[in-house]
Amino acid sequence: MNPIPSYDAEAIVTLREFDQQRLLSDLRDQRPDGADTVTKVADAAEISADEPDQPVGPAIELYDAERLARRLGHGDGFVGDPAEASNDEDAAQARQVKLWTRMHGDERGPWRKLVIPDDAMVARLASLDAICPQFSEVTAWIVRAAGLSAATGTPLRLDPAVVVGPPGTGKTFYARKLAEALDVSSEVIAMNLMTDRGSAFSGLTPVWRASGPGKVAKLLIEGSHASPLIVIDEIEKASPINPAETPTNVLHSLLERENAARFVDEFVDLPIRADHIFWFATANSLEPLPASIVDRLIVFTIEPAPDEMLVIQKSIFHEANLRVGGSFVEPGEALLRATAGHNPRTLSRLWDIAMGFAVAAGRRHLVAADIRRAEQVLLGGKEGARRPIGFIRPVEKGERQRE
Repeated sequence: MNPIPSYDAEAIVTLREFDQQRLLSDLRDQRPDGADTVTKVADAAEISADEPDQPVGPAIELYDAERLARRLGHGDGFVGDPAEASNDEDAAQARQVKLWTRMHGDERGPWRKLVIPDDAMVARLASLDAICPQFSEVTAWIVRAAGLSAATGTPLRLDPAVVVGPPGTGKTFYARKLAEALDVSSEVIAMNLMTDRGSAFSGLTPVWRASGPGKVAKLLIEGSHASPLIVIDEIEKASPINPAETPTNVLHSLLERENAARFVDEFVDLPIRADHIFWFATANSLEPLPASIVDRLIVFTIEPAPDEMLVIQKSIFHEANLRVGGSFVEPGEALLRATAGHNPRTLSRLWDIAMGFAVAAGRRHLVAADIRRAEQVLLGGKEGARRPIGFIRPVEKGERQRE
């Protein structure tokens, strides 16, 4: 039996220190209207003393502030009085005006920071191999892009990418760790929950009662970066009520940099710069996706080896242990191998439950009985519990009948 692979201890320490910092700190090129084909980038030297709230360092204007002001009735613009709202549509328009007012009053204005990696960020990105070795090809691509950005002093740009692999290979887990390494805000959009034409991406126009901005606009307007990471989970599993209005339609624009530079959220109703977003999709298969979407993505196929899956289990234990102040001894190889059959989503909950059993028994280390009991809590009432995963013993047909 091959031992669990040994990775750079310093890289693992780097990631652990960064995780600890996040927990302790309680984490919380043309104008958008197409009028100017030159990207305006601000740096510290250009920011005057009377504009202290603009971001220091490279930044871009997300939207045209003058155009926003005109929408609010400043200058030669005009807008109705939201206080006169009397029905659902008027109320939605009042919410729209309220959002515009908040954007207009934002001390940062339309400026948001761009990502230019430093040595520490490049090291964090490279260290992803220590916890997600099965994504080494993806990590190498990102590290090369980060190295180019750092060497040239230009903003980091990553083309939209998709990782394809069977369930339980840690695709979403990797995406979350990537967001942490990049130190940007992130959002996971589950495509299998999409039943409309993609309002989660593009928002809903104020003619609808439940209208509001989409997640793309919200991340950009509320965040500090022009480059958040948006994860499209199971991109191939959209199930719109009307097949002619699939959410992949809006992705044709968002995943194409030139079109994304003039993205219009239906609720915000202003062109917004969305061309610096980092897009990262996951999929079990690309078969259901139209070729026009696949063509916009860099495709990585993930087929982790058993030892690589064990590294994932170890990483997820480390996260669970951090949540309780690092109180537990790391499990031995035998315990890790016995739990490697669980997918990352299940395992992230299983460790917490097992630790509770250990503490109840007066221990700060885990034993097989803790895992077995945690499995019964999580899976005892499910059909999946009858499969030979982890410590749970499969139920024979005769026993099932006696139940």
